[in-house]
Amino acid sequence: MSDPDRELLERWQGGDREAGNALVRRRIGEITWFFRNKVCNETDVADLVSQTFLGCLQAAEGFRGETSVRRFLFRVANNVLYTYIRKKSKRQREQLDFATVCVHELDPRSASSIVMRRREAQAFVQSLRRIPVGDQVVLELMYFDGLSGREIGEVLGIPEGTVRGRLQRGLQRLREQVQRELLAYVGARGGEAPEVSVEDLERWAREVRELRKSELDGD
Repeated sequence: MSDPDRELLERWQGGDREAGNALVRRRIGEITWFFRNKVCNETDVADLVSQTFLGCLQAAEGFRGETSVRRFLFRVANNVLYTYIRKKSKRQREQLDFATVCVHELDPRSASSIVMRRREAQAFVQSLRRIPVGDQVVLELMYFDGLSGREIGEVLGIPEGTVRGRLQRGLQRLREQVQRELLAYVGARGGEAPEVSVEDLERWAREVRELRKSELDGD
C-alpha cells in the first residue's frame, strides 16, 4: 500500500519544502503530545518538536522503510527526549539510566501540561511523570498512541518480548504510584482510596485519549 508519509518524506529529502511542511502538518499533533507529559517546562515542547522533524530529515537517508514513517518519527522523538533529559539531569552523566530516572526527579516543582477534569485522571497523568522515563515512554506509546508491543519495539529498536517486559514492569510501578497519589489526597481528608486496578488505568488513559483527540481535532 502507498504510504503518504513515506512519499512526503522522500520528496522533502529531495528538497521539496512544501512536502516537508505537509508531513509536519500531518504529524505535528502526535509528536507534540509525545513530549507534553515528559518535559520539565511546557515551553520546551515546541523546541523538541522542531528538533524531531529536523532530526527526521537528517536521518532520512538511513531510513529503509523497516517501519512506518510515523513510528520512525516517534523513534527520532524518543532520541530527542533522551538527549533533553541528559541535559536536564543535574548529575550530567553520559550513561544516564533511563530505567531509574524520572521527569519529576529532574524538576520536582514541574507539572504536566495535560490537565484533566477528574482527580483520578490527573493523578494518573502525574504518576506517569514519577515512574522511570523508560517505562513512561512505553506506557504512553501504548495508552496514548495506540501502538502494539511489536510497534513499540520498532520505535525503540528492541525485541517485542523486551517491550512486554517493560510494559508489565511499568504497569506495576504506575499502579503503585497512582495509589500513593490518591492515598495522599484522600488521606488528608480522612478518607480511604480504593485499590487501583489495571482496568482503572485503562479507563483514565481513555479519558486522556479523548482529550487528546478533542485537541487534535480542534474541538
